[in-house]
Amino acid sequence: MNPAEPLHRRPVSPEAFLLSLICLADLVTTLALISHGHAREGNPWMAGFLDRGAVPFIVAKLCMFVPAIVAAEWYRPRKPLLITSVMRVVIVAYLLVYVLRVGPEAARRFYAMPGQ
Repeated sequence: MNPAEPLHRRPVSPEAFLLSLICLADLVTTLALISHGHAREGNPWMAGFLDRGAVPFIVAKLCMFVPAIVAAEWYRPRKPLLITSVMRVVIVAYLLVYVLRVGPEAARRFYAMPGQ
């Protein structure tokens, strides 16, 4: 891959694509679970955006991950092994946090008996 090639002409890495999907899935599931009363935003900073509505929350969430993924894709031709490895670690870490922290909380709230 040529580092001088414009970013918009380069193929997107599988890691960037997967991480984008994970982040978007997190965004959508967060809004869906919160709107049905099955979850709450655990990040106090993001909760502040959510208090202002769905659109500010979505914009803030996108501003958190899109620039990082674009920067990684921009830098990938210069250090492909480093960027690929870091992206894979981020994917695993994100999924672990989601499964170990968010999943049980959402399941507990979703399956809670009425009146509990």
